[in-house]
Amino acid sequence: MKTFRFAFLCVVLLLVSFSSPTRSAASSDGSPLAGDALQPPPHQSTLAAADDFKPSVFQPSAFLAGRVAVQLLFVESDGRVEPSTANWTNAQVTLATDQVTTALEWWRTQLPNAHVEFDLTSRIVRSGYEPIEHDLSTEGQWVGDTFRTMGFTAPNYFEQAYSSDDSLRHARHADWATTIFIVNSAGKADGRFADGHFAYAYVGGPFLVITSDAGPYGANQLTPVVAHEFGHIFGALDQYAAAGTACTQQSGYLAVPSSNSQANNCGSRFICIMLEPLAAYPAGAIDASALGQIGYRDSDGDGTPDPIDTKPAADVLINQPSEGSRPLVKAIATDQPFPSPAGQSVTINTISRIEYRADGGQWLALPPSDGAYNSSTESSNATLPLYDGQHSLEFRAINSIGATSPITHASVYVSGVGPAPAYAVDVPALANTSAITIALAAPAGSMVQISEDPFFGATNWIAAAPLIGWQFDQNDGEHTLYLRFRDTAAIDSPPFARALLLDRAAPTGRATLHEKPSPELEIQAHDAVSGVDAMQIISDGSAGAWQPYESSLPLTQAIATADHIQIRLRDTAGNVSQPLSVASPIYLPIVIR
Repeated sequence: MKTFRFAFLCVVLLLVSFSSPTRSAASSDGSPLAGDALQPPPHQSTLAAADDFKPSVFQPSAFLAGRVAVQLLFVESDGRVEPSTANWTNAQVTLATDQVTTALEWWRTQLPNAHVEFDLTSRIVRSGYEPIEHDLSTEGQWVGDTFRTMGFTAPNYFEQAYSSDDSLRHARHADWATTIFIVNSAGKADGRFADGHFAYAYVGGPFLVITSDAGPYGANQLTPVVAHEFGHIFGALDQYAAAGTACTQQSGYLAVPSSNSQANNCGSRFICIMLEPLAAYPAGAIDASALGQIGYRDSDGDGTPDPIDTKPAADVLINQPSEGSRPLVKAIATDQPFPSPAGQSVTINTISRIEYRADGGQWLALPPSDGAYNSSTESSNATLPLYDGQHSLEFRAINSIGATSPITHASVYVSGVGPAPAYAVDVPALANTSAITIALAAPAGSMVQISEDPFFGATNWIAAAPLIGWQFDQNDGEHTLYLRFRDTAAIDSPPFARALLLDRAAPTGRATLHEKPSPELEIQAHDAVSGVDAMQIISDGSAGAWQPYESSLPLTQAIATADHIQIRLRDTAGNVSQPLSVASPIYLPIVIR
């Protein structure tokens, strides 16, 4: 969204004094991944508005939560600058893509409360350079050339990478973005770059690099190596001794120390993807310090990781209306980020709605100024549909994880609009058909709007008849219908919100007859929407009375000895299943040899 503020964002792009990336300590004990955690060069900070908490272009991957766009780039040398010594095959591309996909899924599985969703795209991009013939000191040649091919022409290759990630983030509607370069190492016996590297990543982004053979790991073991390097992208540091990571060294959005480092006798040795990728990957192991460094820490134990455990704040200004007018309200809500000790605090949560209620009634959403609630800062300018009298008002904002701002209270007096007409709405709470009937009460000549959109976008006004049909065209589940009336003087009522549960599917299940120690039916039933409510026994074609659903039911001898027993299931909405035949368990004889 575009938010208009009195303060504006002034971005000054300065040419940064480029310095080579900082490498972690070189290997002294033969650790295959030594020297793989790199620090990107410093960049010029941008000046953001005081209430702008969106991640900046230089924060492509501050913490691992939400939607992450990942572009997988296979660099193909075309001989323009250097001889081309390796060419991608379809089999190589497929193998690498599959393993990267698996590595990303591994991370998603380990972080169930972070609501991680990966959006992976891949492409082959041409470069005049042959990347595998380079080392870290000259990576800027092929990386920069690759990004130029993609249309990014910033002064240096890190600026290009940040711009590319930011473009990807916006194009894929993601919270974060990063780039994975796969470099073709076919023909290289050791699968390494000229300086011995085969996989490395820049801590906090903007990209990671891995050869197609992953050095000593081999082409079929990319997955654990990519998983390890991906941890760096979101702030996790190396923990093996050769990395030389101090126990107190902090990293990530939450500035968490490296308490599982093996370099300085930190006192622990938990298996972790940042320590022993081959052992940790199949075990799904990440220790607490690495989890904290990528932002997966829950300080208050409420099930929401700290960086997304945010609350909104709302500012409300309401006028006292003149005679014959209704009050105008101006509200702005901003999601307040979880404070980062490491630098700029940001949030990926959005404002889902700004609400009000009058005189203790229903909470109703105010229309967003820009037409959609989809950003960390939202505003609303609206007329409150109040009738004559003194009104007590409450306002609040709710963000995308359901957290609510403190309530703002206000009081207004309305006169000259008129008394509230006698409007009434009756909508069934539960339905098993997409066509329902709505009962209305309204003075003669009234009009009504009915919609599932709380702001009635493109909804026509129709005559308010006592009974009006409505057709749902969406999936089963919870729905909310919104209705508002207009009287003969063209004065609109406040919206009426009515919840309805739509369930058009019958329950499913099965039943098993157990004859010992006494005849009994075991019934397993499922209904995803309204729940199983009742069951019926059919014995040799004779249907019994409906009775409350139970998972087990003793049978009379007459029913137990019937030739054919069936059951039917009914859910709370009234949907009835087809007759289900009762099965008997098969007992295999025990053979003693």
